[in-house]
Amino acid sequence: MSTKQQIAGVFEQLVGRVGYDKATLDEVAREMHISKKTIYVHFDGKRDIYTHVVAEQAAREKMRLAAAVATLPSFAARVEAVVGFVLKSARAHINETGHDEWMREYEIAAESFRQANGELLRELIAGGIEAEEFSAGDVDFIERMVAAMVLDYLVMVNESPAIDHDAELLGRILNFLR
Repeated sequence: MSTKQQIAGVFEQLVGRVGYDKATLDEVAREMHISKKTIYVHFDGKRDIYTHVVAEQAAREKMRLAAAVATLPSFAARVEAVVGFVLKSARAHINETGHDEWMREYEIAAESFRQANGELLRELIAGGIEAEEFSAGDVDFIERMVAAMVLDYLVMVNESPAIDHDAELLGRILNFLR
């Protein structure tokens, strides 16, 4: 395993233990018995490491989700399962972190997760269009609109965790696709 991957792994574990806000490069260096300068050879800073970690997590999640939904009977069911999983995971993460910390993580992580989950959603939307299950249209545009709905909804949930319109959101996304 490369030094870069080791740094990312230690940082990921540290964030898991203490959260993003309290995770420091000094602690990563201490745990790895390296200088902080070595970290900066591989990353521009804490945000860069977190972006790298989230991108890797998102890629793993995409593969796992794709395999999990592959056997579902329709593209609508697959999209519903993927979006449902994203909502459930995000809600759990919101409950684990404070409002402000979640927003800081969201600012860094949203694009990585959007890219990984977006790729999977584009594949499912394209399959649904080809199977004539969804209305024809620009797959990239459709995926971006679905992602916007989900991400904005998650910001609302972070503001008020008691909000629970998950089923309604899923229904509206499926209506949008049809």
